[in-house]
Amino acid sequence: MSESSSDDEENSLSRKPSEEQEEILAEIADLEEAVPQLSADYKLLDRLGTGTFSSVYKALDLHYHDKWFNAPWHGHHHTSSSAHYQSLPRPPGTKVYVAVKRIYVTSSPERIRNEISILDECRSCRHVSQLITAFRQQDQVVVIMPYQKNDDFRDYFTALPMEGIKAYMRCLLRALRDVHSRHIIHRDVKPANFLFDPRTGIGTLCDFGLACRMNYDTGLNLCLHTLPTAENPHGMSRNKREYNVPHYKQMNREAKQKSMRPSEEVGYLDKDPRPHSKANRAGTRGFRAPEVLLKCGDQTGAVDVWAAGMILLFFLTKKFPLFQSNDDIEALMEIGTIIGRRNMEQTACLHSRTFSTNVPSITPDGISWSDFVTKQNPDLYSVPEPDVRFYPYTKQLKDQAQRQIQELDAPEQTPGPSQKQHEEDIDNALDLVEALLHPLCTKRLTPRSALYHPFLYSSSNRRQQEADPMVDEDTDMEFGADEDLDEEVEPEDDEFFPHPFGEGVCRKWHARDEVGAPYVCIYAQDDFDRRKKVWHSLTSGEGIAIGKQPCEFHKIGYELDMPGT
Repeated sequence: MSESSSDDEENSLSRKPSEEQEEILAEIADLEEAVPQLSADYKLLDRLGTGTFSSVYKALDLHYHDKWFNAPWHGHHHTSSSAHYQSLPRPPGTKVYVAVKRIYVTSSPERIRNEISILDECRSCRHVSQLITAFRQQDQVVVIMPYQKNDDFRDYFTALPMEGIKAYMRCLLRALRDVHSRHIIHRDVKPANFLFDPRTGIGTLCDFGLACRMNYDTGLNLCLHTLPTAENPHGMSRNKREYNVPHYKQMNREAKQKSMRPSEEVGYLDKDPRPHSKANRAGTRGFRAPEVLLKCGDQTGAVDVWAAGMILLFFLTKKFPLFQSNDDIEALMEIGTIIGRRNMEQTACLHSRTFSTNVPSITPDGISWSDFVTKQNPDLYSVPEPDVRFYPYTKQLKDQAQRQIQELDAPEQTPGPSQKQHEEDIDNALDLVEALLHPLCTKRLTPRSALYHPFLYSSSNRRQQEADPMVDEDTDMEFGADEDLDEEVEPEDDEFFPHPFGEGVCRKWHARDEVGAPYVCIYAQDDFDRRKKVWHSLTSGEGIAIGKQPCEFHKIGYELDMPGT
């Protein structure tokens, strides 16, 4: 961060209206009084946002360079990883900004414990807000995280170039892949919780206040899909021998017959005496997946994937928000208006529910999400003019400026995509939307599969990957675009995937104690024959194997479980 931009960050409060400044200064004074130790380590500067359960402030870290041990939350992401920025130590003498989250006393202790525990588990995850530290002063709880520069989604989503949209979706899906691999569901994926800088193409998933762990009681699985497994993270349809097929066929027949009755006989009871179905329905309206609205008791990470698909829908339609229902019934009707009654009936059946309606706008077959997009945005296939304010043109202009310093005759131009390339991108994006917004959670793409979809990982990527494979990190060589190729190469995501602790090629050297604290087995430093092994306790975020590489403790001299051996 340059000195001028650093000063802009420190003085951001002065650019806000005077009344808002007074309000924010009063909040800062109240927080400093409630948590006195905060002022000794952090200088509160501005308010970043406020919500139902917390407020977040920007602060200057007064002791980043001389007091804290920052390696655990920085991680060890490869120089070619899109998350390498998380691992870059701040240059000596520079100002370091952090986000200070004040959790309101109205939050239950269990909710607070759950959020901090999940943030702790997600250390080292890519494009996820990292937990630096957290502390409590009586009933006040404060969480410290890195500051992520970002813009309001409404300020750029209609103008972000296609490569910028790809960068947004890659960052978001990488975050979800890493979080889901730790058996965690975010549950509130939306633009406000994904801090994206449209100038750099870097985004960070934040606010895990509604997140939950994938803990299942197998005795209560009433849906017609299995629980998630490593092979099927979103579950799969159960074998017909495992449930009463005639019963469900009869349920669906009765539901269809009900749909053909007069309007006064179709609907739902205003005061239903039957016991309510209990299921986690946390999230934001307009982003809840069908299984959440249908109160599925065994939800998976597919609920986050649906929300990610909604965000891609905003980019393509250039409309936000799209759905504004008042309750879950209205939300189901909104989805049904697009995908049709038959798809809704099939989706409801998967979760042991039925769907009945005689609303004329819900046709039997509906339309595809692709048709919905083209109706909402007739100019979808028109090539937009390059917007030099946003990624990737900001990067291109920076590179051009550097070339002009070295070569006075460097061309000054900002080429946009060709019509052919734009049409191919749109077709791929529409195909990805269909896969992310599949109404059946068991058929919805996983984050990993989405990252290898042609929209985000093209055939030219694979050709270049074969021609220029990644070498070891210690050689300081990185992935790069071949001079004969026009587009940058997106490397294999598997190579940069941070495994959960205890997994990866060095997993045999990892363990947890009886309370779950992480340990690694290493050779004693004074044992040159490598025979004496000792157990070394870790902090969360340490000992994470990435891709096919071992963690930082087992780089040299350790037997590894390499794939295929």
